[in-house]
Amino acid sequence: MESSYLALTAKAAAQHGAFSKKQATDLGVASSVLSRRVRNGSLVRPYEGVYVVAGSAATWERSVIVAVFSTSADAVASHGTACHLYELARRPRQIEVSVPGGSRPVRSHIIHRSTDLIPADVQLVKGIPCTSPARTLVDSGIPWGVKFAARCLDEGVCRGLVTDIEVASVLHRVARKGRNGVGPIRLVLITRSGWAGLTESQIEAELFRLLKEAGIDLPEAQVRIHGRGGGVIVRVDFVFHDVMLVIELDSFNFHADQQSFRRDRRSQNALVLEGYRVLRFSAWDVMAAPEYVISQVATALAAATQSI
Repeated sequence: MESSYLALTAKAAAQHGAFSKKQATDLGVASSVLSRRVRNGSLVRPYEGVYVVAGSAATWERSVIVAVFSTSADAVASHGTACHLYELARRPRQIEVSVPGGSRPVRSHIIHRSTDLIPADVQLVKGIPCTSPARTLVDSGIPWGVKFAARCLDEGVCRGLVTDIEVASVLHRVARKGRNGVGPIRLVLITRSGWAGLTESQIEAELFRLLKEAGIDLPEAQVRIHGRGGGVIVRVDFVFHDVMLVIELDSFNFHADQQSFRRDRRSQNALVLEGYRVLRFSAWDVMAAPEYVISQVATALAAATQSI
């Protein structure tokens, strides 16, 4: 038992003097031992299930890991706190923690409920469970905005912590309608990469290149589709004639106004009524998540081939 407790204190030393009850249990240290150590003053219990070695330095990092342990077993430091742990920004006024789903206990620190936090988004930083650099930067626009996100991304890239594409990949996975906070980093990435100035033809050329590199038989580009009555119903960006699969691209600049929005939907309805299947990709999909685009096209082509 003594050797188990020594192993626990060694673990605590690597975690700024703190540990969780679960960690103690995993090392074979009984609850009675912890209670006795609390009574004799060698341990302090700031929260239920969280312990601090008496006499350990009361650092900000220790406060962070105590906040993480006190929130839940799968909580991680995040947002501005994670930015500071990576030394990308100054220390925030309040500690921020993210927890994947579930309830949020009442604490003095900020707790974010995240339904899309996955193991790949988590790593140890200075002994503290923390969101990965890419995930941290995706979250960094909350609540500080574009300038803060841009400074953090610049610093992260310069120090080799992350690449623009890694951040774009995480952003593509977690972004959804109604998800707060991803707008700033998206704008930063679009601006940094010069994507905002891309023309429709440049985006189409990039998709063509992606399909060719993936070994997919190339579709015909810029095709007028005729309806059953013989007249042209719409011009599409790409079409695989044999399987009646259409690919349409929405650029950054030319599909945002209400008239274009309505026209795109009517064109798609006309294609569907003629028996075509339609895949739509945004310029962001093509530039930031090419693997997603290729997988969708390959899946659609495979399904069409099987049905023939």
